[in-house]
Amino acid sequence: MGGMNEVGDLFGSGKMFLPQVVKSARVMKKAVLKLAPYIEQESKNEEKKNSGKIVLATVKGDVHDIGKNIVGVVLSCNSYDVTDLGVMVSSDRIIDTALNEKADFIGLSGLITPSLEEMVHVASEMERRKVAIPLLIGGATTSEIHTAVKITPQYSGPVVHVKDASKAAGVLSSLLRDDKEHYTLAINEKYLKLREEHNARLKERKLLSLAEARGNRLVTDWKTVNIFQPLKPGYHLMDEIDLDELTKYIDWTFFFFGWKLSGKYPAIFKDPVKGPEAVKLYDDAQQYIKEIIDKKLISAKAVFGLYPAASDGDDILVSSENDGIRAGTYLRFLRNQEVKEPGAPNLCLADYIAPASSGLNDNMGLFVVTAGIDDGKYAEYKEDDYASIMIRMLSDRFAEAAAEWLHEKIRKVYWGYAADESLTVEEMLAVRYRGIRPAPGYPACPDHTEKRMLFDILDAENTIGAGLTENFAMIPPAAVSGYIFAHSSSSYFNVGKIGNDQLKDYAARKNMNVDEAAKWLAPNL
Repeated sequence: MGGMNEVGDLFGSGKMFLPQVVKSARVMKKAVLKLAPYIEQESKNEEKKNSGKIVLATVKGDVHDIGKNIVGVVLSCNSYDVTDLGVMVSSDRIIDTALNEKADFIGLSGLITPSLEEMVHVASEMERRKVAIPLLIGGATTSEIHTAVKITPQYSGPVVHVKDASKAAGVLSSLLRDDKEHYTLAINEKYLKLREEHNARLKERKLLSLAEARGNRLVTDWKTVNIFQPLKPGYHLMDEIDLDELTKYIDWTFFFFGWKLSGKYPAIFKDPVKGPEAVKLYDDAQQYIKEIIDKKLISAKAVFGLYPAASDGDDILVSSENDGIRAGTYLRFLRNQEVKEPGAPNLCLADYIAPASSGLNDNMGLFVVTAGIDDGKYAEYKEDDYASIMIRMLSDRFAEAAAEWLHEKIRKVYWGYAADESLTVEEMLAVRYRGIRPAPGYPACPDHTEKRMLFDILDAENTIGAGLTENFAMIPPAAVSGYIFAHSSSSYFNVGKIGNDQLKDYAARKNMNVDEAAKWLAPNL
C-alpha cells in the first residue's frame, strides 16, 4: 500500500501516466488476493485503516462509466475505500448508500448532457434530506462553470468539480484536512465569482430574435441544385461488420486522450516524455484487438436508411415506408441565434434539405451503429482493471470507427454522391469529405430526445439491439447515431445559446410544455 500511495502521488503530480497507474493497481490487487487470508488472520482485532470512504455512481439515465472506473482505481491506489454503485443510479440509492456506509464523500459521474440536470437533482435531494457529505462532480460534459452555476446553489455542503482522475485524490485529501474549512471557503469564493461573471455575461449577450435568425438562414438556390438520388435507397441492416476492417478506421488520437495521454497520433510516439508510454499502450491495444477479434468479444452492427426528406421551416419531414416502419416522421431542429458577421448565416440543419415548396426530391440518411461487448465472454476480464478499461475503450473506438466506415460506404456506394472520393482515413478523420453526419446531443442538434424518433424510424431496438435510457443515453454505451446530409455546403456548427422565443417555439413543435423542453435544452439556455 505504501508503494501504491507513491503511485497515486506520482500520478497526481503528473510524473506517472494513467496506464502505469492502472497496471500498478492490477499488480496490487493480485498481491492482495494472495495475502488476504493472512492479513485477515492477523488483523481480526484491528480496524481496517483507509484514507476515507467514497461512494461513486454514474447518475440515473446514463450508462457511461469508463471515467468513473478510472477514478475508482486511482482512489484505491491512494488507500480510499471505494463503493462503486455502477451506472443508472437513482438519487435515493446514492444518498442511502452513502449514509449507510458512513461515506466521507459522494462522487457523481455522467457523460451525456441530460446527466448535468440529474446531478442538479441529486444535489437538491441531498439538501432536502439534510445530508452533510462533500459532493464531487466529474465527467466529460461537466465543467467548473456548470458546477458553480447550477449545482452549488442547490446544496449547502461542499461541492467540487474534479477535472480528471489525476486531481481526485488531491481534492479528497484537501476535504479531509484539519483546515478543510479554508479549502471549501476558497472553492466557494471561486464558484461565487464564476456565477457572478456568468450572470454578467448573460446580461451582455445579445441574441437575434428567432424571426431575425430565420431571416438569415442559409440560402440555397434550389433551382440550380442537382440533387443526387441514392443508388440504394431505403432501409439497410448490417448484422456483423468485420472488426479487422474497422481497425483501419480507429482514431488513435482519441484513444490516447481517453488514457489521459494527450497528443496527436502518430506524432505522440516521438514525444520525449509521453512517447515511450504511448508506444507501450498502442502495442497493448494491438494485442487486445487481436484477442477481441479471436474471441469475438465485440460485435459491430449497423442499421441505416436513405429516405426522401423535405424541410418545413426548421423541421425535416422524413418519409420511410419500409417493412411497416412508420412513414412521415418530423425531425425537429434548432437554429443558431447569435449575432453574426455580415454574410454569415444563422444555421439550422433543416437548411441543408430542400423545402417541399421547391418541388425537388431531396434525401437524408439516418443511422445507428453499435460495438457491443459480449457480457459472458467479458466476465473473465472484469476483475482486471487494465484489461477491463482497455476493452471498454476499444469498444468505444470500434463504434466510432464503424460510424466513419459506414459514412464512407454510404457516400461512395449506397448514396453514391461521392463515388469517386479517394480520401485516406486521416483525411476522413479531418472531415475532408462532402456532407456531414451530426449526432443528436451534439452542437448542431443538441436535443437528445430526438434520438427517439431516429431509433423508431430505424427500428434500432428490434434490429440491432440498440436501446435508449430514460435520459436518452444509448445502449450499449459503445454506440453512435446520427443524420447524414449530402448538401455541398453542409458543415458542422454549434447552435449555442437560444432565446426564450425559440425555446417556446421548439416546445410547441415538439408538443412539449416549456418546462420540459427547458430541462432537455438546459445547456443551451
